[in-house]
Amino acid sequence: MVLKKIGAVLVIIMMFTGFSVYYSERISEQISSSKPAIFEIQGDKAVMVGIINENIVLEVENLVTSHPNVKTIVMLNVPGSVNSYANLKAARIVRKNNISTIVPKNGYIASGGTVFFCAGVNRTIEEGAKVGVHSWKNDIIKDASKIPKESSVHKPYVEYFNEMGISNEFYWFMISSAPSFGMHYLTDYEIKKYGLVTN
Repeated sequence: MVLKKIGAVLVIIMMFTGFSVYYSERISEQISSSKPAIFEIQGDKAVMVGIINENIVLEVENLVTSHPNVKTIVMLNVPGSVNSYANLKAARIVRKNNISTIVPKNGYIASGGTVFFCAGVNRTIEEGAKVGVHSWKNDIIKDASKIPKESSVHKPYVEYFNEMGISNEFYWFMISSAPSFGMHYLTDYEIKKYGLVTN
């Protein structure tokens, strides 16, 4: 019930603060219910909303095969992921297909959503958007920042960011910026420093 109320408030805010260009009933329903991520096709763009889970690979594969004209993913509200392996796999499909990513004015991405954003061949964060990062955890590791850099647990992310042309320093900054239960929102300086945007 609380999530639905928060979602309803978000939808109202969206309609009056710059999200209305992408607004649709389906998108508002996804936001208000915190459902798994979906792509809604709007012209030559795919609007992405929801939590990234194990279905994201199939969603991205369907996007690139069924809608080859789409070359930009608009990440309207992607607050995180619950399956890191699937997230990285899907993100690599995005890059392989030369798809760009954008966080629109007043858009919101965080955690795994920010990781996914980095797959864009061209990456744009509009003024007013919020981009959150923090350390990651799983059933065994409670906070990745507490694990020595030499540990192999960091390898999947280090390799991923290297593939995306983003410095390893961003990964180390990301996991040290806030604990797994917290969130740090990137400043304009940090976004530029770590090369998150390409234009």
